[in-house]
Amino acid sequence: MSTRRPAPNDLLLAALAGVLPADAPPPARAEALRARILAAATQSRTKVVRADEGEWVPFVPGIVIKTLRRDPVEGTQTSLWRIAAGARVPSHPHTREEECLVLEGSVIHDGIEYFAGDFLLAPPGERHQPFLAPRGALLMIRSELIPDPGQLPGSAG
Repeated sequence: MSTRRPAPNDLLLAALAGVLPADAPPPARAEALRARILAAATQSRTKVVRADEGEWVPFVPGIVIKTLRRDPVEGTQTSLWRIAAGARVPSHPHTREEECLVLEGSVIHDGIEYFAGDFLLAPPGERHQPFLAPRGALLMIRSELIPDPGQLPGSAG
């Protein structure tokens, strides 16, 4: 005589059958429960900043920054930097690693021009020479928290 073990789904169905009410809830109640379950199941912890959301804030002459994420606990932030043609990012030090991805245009650093798609990684302790953007650029930068405007050497503030 063979003994078949119930499949896990069979056990779950049997357990649920014992707790389900005999009658279905009224339609309005059923819809409210369905909506709550779907809302909980589809909630995402992913933070989204749409292209048309956020505020571009003047930083130094010719540069505006839109913060995408700021983490004061870790002391880091991710931001977009729009650099007008001819503007420059002043020389500055880093106490933390900095990642920079050129999204549009180009920047020149230490005599080398970097274009859309180029990625730069500066280690902690690095002191950048000025970045020049003769034709303008859009950068995504993940770095330490940036100071308020006017606190960088060479800034107007």
